[in-house]
Amino acid sequence: MEGERPGRHVGEPPLHAHRARRLGHLLTHLYMPLFLALAVLFGVWAIRSLGGDPPSPWALAVLALLFAVLALLALAVFSALHHRHRDH
Repeated sequence: MEGERPGRHVGEPPLHAHRARRLGHLLTHLYMPLFLALAVLFGVWAIRSLGGDPPSPWALAVLALLFAVLALLALAVFSALHHRHRDH
């Protein structure tokens, strides 16, 4: 067909789709453990910190919750990428 690169088979996803999938896998494999580790770190820090010391335990707990939510979002992206890759 006109406008397609030579050597590409019909029904094959474009090259940028493969790159996007690889980038998505890399980011989820890198960021999911990082976000999870930061959530645990801030959670433990919040539990062990005293009320009068800066940063406050509430601020640390909010950071722990934020990183836990980001880890769950990364897990959802990984799950979607894995499900999409398994279908093809």
